[in-house]
Amino acid sequence: MASVCRQESCTIAETGVCLLNNDPAKCPNLTAELDTEPLLDVASEIMAPLAEPPKNPSFPLSLTLTPDQTSELMSRRYCHLVGVLGAPDAGKTAALVSLYLLVARNQLNGFSFADSRSLRAFDDLSHGARRWNEGQVPDQMTAHTELPDDRSAGFLHLRLKLEDQDKTFDLLLPDLPGEWTTEMLDNSRVDRLEFLKRADVIWLMVDGRQFARANTRQLVLHRTKLMLQKLAGFLKSAPPIKLVITRRDSGEPDNDALKFLHAEARTRGLDMEIHLIASFSDGNGIAPGQGIAELIAASCKNNSQAPQFWPQTQINGEEERAMFRFRSGKEI
Repeated sequence: MASVCRQESCTIAETGVCLLNNDPAKCPNLTAELDTEPLLDVASEIMAPLAEPPKNPSFPLSLTLTPDQTSELMSRRYCHLVGVLGAPDAGKTAALVSLYLLVARNQLNGFSFADSRSLRAFDDLSHGARRWNEGQVPDQMTAHTELPDDRSAGFLHLRLKLEDQDKTFDLLLPDLPGEWTTEMLDNSRVDRLEFLKRADVIWLMVDGRQFARANTRQLVLHRTKLMLQKLAGFLKSAPPIKLVITRRDSGEPDNDALKFLHAEARTRGLDMEIHLIASFSDGNGIAPGQGIAELIAASCKNNSQAPQFWPQTQINGEEERAMFRFRSGKEI
């Protein structure tokens, strides 16, 4: 501890020199022993440089939610998980972009925007629909989906409010490359599609142009039939299936073909509905986004809210307790 002198003007604590020329070690005016250690010169201390990081930090390649982020969101509130499958260029990403643009313009009939954890991802997907060449419609409105991690899906989140009701619900929609569906059909690779076992509904996206053309109809029928068979075998207890025929503006699908697929779904024990949508339009009387709102409503109509954990029930006077079992959100 530094020495303190009783003389008011003495600076021995700062300089170590007595103003009365006394020996600092024997001066009677000092109230403490002189600290003989030199003062630490902080400026002379050389700080070691920080270690170089093993990898330069960077923003994630995909702005979609990871499976871990999705699980964390689902653990806090009920979310409607939608499985989206379809061959390359079936119109999966186009449907997601159309949904985003409808919500952004408040034109999704029956719904309004409430929140989103992946707005930047939606916006990134929609860039292709906003880059036109001198006023001409581009050949392809959306880019081909590529994931930085080919082992797990990326999810888009959208929270919607039901029109004229004080109710909201969360949608989780994966944007998957069509190659994942191709691998499922050709090589039975389903390890990346495990999340479908937790899905509330599955959209099977099929290119409507192939249904409308006689020379491609049989091929798309065969591939769609294979998808139904693979799902029935892989999922065991499959959720409701929505067969989504895209590009309705390119022509109406053949009714006999749709009846064939309905019969195939029933044979496989699948609950399937068919929806026709037009994500975009060539201006031939079909409005852009037609059928999207109806698809959303149909996908969530049976799950508008989470099932009540312990609902009220009428108990027979002779019974002392009741037991409940739930499947697909319904009491049985």
